[in-house]
Amino acid sequence: MSLRDQFKKANLLSDKEARRLAHEARLERAEKGREGLDAEAATRQRELELLQTRERERTRREQEQLDAERKQREELQAVQMLLAEAKKPGPGTVKYYFEAADGSLPWLEVSPREAQEVRAGALCVVRVGAPGTHTYRLLPLEATKRVGRQLPDVVVFAPRGVVAR
Repeated sequence: MSLRDQFKKANLLSDKEARRLAHEARLERAEKGREGLDAEAATRQRELELLQTRERERTRREQEQLDAERKQREELQAVQMLLAEAKKPGPGTVKYYFEAADGSLPWLEVSPREAQEVRAGALCVVRVGAPGTHTYRLLPLEATKRVGRQLPDVVVFAPRGVVAR
């Protein structure tokens, strides 16, 4: 059923107007000829393909952005889990001093083995409390690199190059 028939059935178009529109359509087809109509159809098809391509590209970009945001959220959650599971410095005999970003010199009581690992760069010191607090934990180097990419302000003491500052 054509659009004209649907309008006619819905009483939006009278018989006289329907005949007039049909006549105008016949005249237009006769005037353009088969080549003109084919060219018009080809143009409409190209425009439709272009619109579909643009829509697919827009959808792809939106999906990539959503995937990147989801991946970012998952990585942040993983980093927060690493911080929550970070090792508390053990009660030890060695006081390990380090310089914090605010210029203070906090220290941790660590075992001789932990002190050796921190000096060697195998363990790094991270802050697990709010900024300005002195609640520190120890993280392995690889975990600290991952934390440093997401939350660089949390890493307090690490070998050079772990956190870009």
